[in-house]
Amino acid sequence: MSSTGSTDAARPRGSKWAVGGLWLGLALALAAVTTQVRDWFAMTNELLYERRAIGVAQSLSPLPKVHGVVIHSYDQLYPLLIAPAFLWGLVPTDVRVAHALNAVIVSSACIPAYLLARRALVRQWASLVVAGLSVFMPWILLASFLLTEVAAYPAFLWAMLAIQRSVSAPSRRTDVVAVVAILVAFTARTQFGLLLAVPPVAILALELGRAGEDGAWKRIAGSCRRVVAEHRILAVVYAVGFVCFLVLAAVGRLGAVFGVYGEAAGGDLLPHGTAGSLATHVATLSLGLGILPLVVGLAWLSANLVRPPARRDAHAFACIGLVVFLVLIVEITIFDLRFGGSGNYVRDRYLLYLMPVVLLGFFCALLDARRPRWSLLAPAGVVALGFAIDPPPAFLWQTYDQINSDSPIIFLWKPIVSLTHTLGTARASLALATLVLTGLFALASRLLSHRVLTIALTALTLVTIPALTVYMFARLFGADGWSARPLTQNESGPLTWIDSSLGTGARVSIVPYTVSTDFLTSQGNWRDFEFWNKSVVRDIHYGGPDAYRYTDPTFPKVTPVFNPRTGASDVSPTPYVVLATQESRFRISGTIQVNGPGVFLIRADQPWRTDWLTFGLYDDGWTKPGEIARIRVFAAPGQHGARYRNLQIAFRAPDDVPARPIEIESNATRWQGAATPLTGRESVEVCVPAHGSSDVFFAARGSSTIPGDQADQTQAQGSRQGGVFLAGIDLADEIGAPCKV
Repeated sequence: MSSTGSTDAARPRGSKWAVGGLWLGLALALAAVTTQVRDWFAMTNELLYERRAIGVAQSLSPLPKVHGVVIHSYDQLYPLLIAPAFLWGLVPTDVRVAHALNAVIVSSACIPAYLLARRALVRQWASLVVAGLSVFMPWILLASFLLTEVAAYPAFLWAMLAIQRSVSAPSRRTDVVAVVAILVAFTARTQFGLLLAVPPVAILALELGRAGEDGAWKRIAGSCRRVVAEHRILAVVYAVGFVCFLVLAAVGRLGAVFGVYGEAAGGDLLPHGTAGSLATHVATLSLGLGILPLVVGLAWLSANLVRPPARRDAHAFACIGLVVFLVLIVEITIFDLRFGGSGNYVRDRYLLYLMPVVLLGFFCALLDARRPRWSLLAPAGVVALGFAIDPPPAFLWQTYDQINSDSPIIFLWKPIVSLTHTLGTARASLALATLVLTGLFALASRLLSHRVLTIALTALTLVTIPALTVYMFARLFGADGWSARPLTQNESGPLTWIDSSLGTGARVSIVPYTVSTDFLTSQGNWRDFEFWNKSVVRDIHYGGPDAYRYTDPTFPKVTPVFNPRTGASDVSPTPYVVLATQESRFRISGTIQVNGPGVFLIRADQPWRTDWLTFGLYDDGWTKPGEIARIRVFAAPGQHGARYRNLQIAFRAPDDVPARPIEIESNATRWQGAATPLTGRESVEVCVPAHGSSDVFFAARGSSTIPGDQADQTQAQGSRQGGVFLAGIDLADEIGAPCKV
């Protein structure tokens, strides 16, 4: 029998005002912090969701669009919610508004957290504490960035509440609401697709537990028939879902539905090292809660799964909470093992959803007359083991001053190791602290009164979790962001120069290319061009498939093909294009509108064509050993007869080469000289026939070790053999005198 009615009856009339006031207070306080963040922090995640929000705002279509193309993605809830922030104005203002919306959206998680707690706890004061701490916790700093967690966190808690109501008080209405809530959560993060596995398992656990309590195991079969009758909607949904599962599996599309989480399911079901990594994940989650709440919360959930409490609502939460914890912790552990590389990589950002689950379990334990005892052993052992074995890789917390957005809680290892002096001591100390705290809880449960221990641990939790939250925000603002700029710096000036020049409604293509001798600097510049300017709507890529791929395949790319005889392009995506000043591959014909930071903003001639095209160079402009580079110059549109054109070439030798002989030859002139580490320039005349082209040959005698190819991050870290760097190629607009080819 459901206890829903008794729960509602026990609810004070002012509860709606209480939780509403809590949401308002949390939203205002959080917005005061999140709006201080004026820059991006997590690339390219933030760029992706910003682009999708801009796509919704500009097209008024809910479909996920990037660069004008509908992409294969289901997690569109967050871009839809923040799209209103990008309707007007320049991006810096829009980002600040979006960060304010983040605070409102994510802090709304206190409402389902409160309602779920009321069903499991009844006590209003404890429910308000759980609701408040579910927002005022370390992972809330993610609300400072444009990340799906902002919408996924409240969506997950609403799904938890809906599943609990369906399991505890079955009806057609609660079943439908549960299915809808899971689907909405799925549109927030596809990792929540596995929530579909929770209701049937939780229902089975609930019925087995309560049947066992009544000594009615022989009636389990009849109980199962009753459960199916009570959950007809769920039964139909799962029957249809099972058929869809078989069809998708048969056609090989099952993984595509869940994105990278579906890919993680490929191969071995449990990859090598799963047990140890699982313990590390649980320990890392506990670190963000002060350790004890997770141990006690898990102990209560597991104990009350098999030893059901009198209230059906509380038992239903225990079943659901433990199943959800196991499903998500295993899912993310396997995901991290498959995609995290070497070491115990822990993306605790994906585990934050379990925080309110174990926190509510902790308060259920405090208010339960039957405090956890023997059930403490398993979670305490797992957490202690997770701390004792190899910690997450040091680069996540030791190498940089910046917090890792995927693994924010890992950063807590830094002060702990500093305090204990060595990593080994820190590991031993945390493992010992876990066992000591668990032992003290068990001892205090026997020696102290129920009320005194509840008050003491509630007060301790109200200090510990907010203190960890304040510390995380202090560390976030205590260092420059990953853009190498202060997070509070306003970028409305230098980085929005494209939108400021053309307006946010213009259509601009960017052509990523090296603008620095450092790969990450070039990468950051091009990401900035796109992030801070709404008018950048296309990403042009030329050369190898990985050349200057500063964004992942989720971002559609345009790959032009130039006619080698005429220079005509097969695509003309936008009226404007941004090209690097030292671009050595091609130059889109047009008029230079603005000289930007290391780039030109060009009003492109329509249809697109290139003034010149190179052959025989590395992707980043260095000559190859023993190979003569060619610069093919094309006739100007409407050119009558053969005409002289003036080509200016900038070049330099490697830093450790005093001089390197070079030769430039065209059908009109020949020049010999030397390239030095200082950039030199030489003008060359070339006779170009009408409707055709002529080649200019550039040869460097000799080669030496040069830096790795800046077109690719992996290769940029190495070295190779090369001759001379072409630092810029410019074709004069003026058409010269007639000539003979």
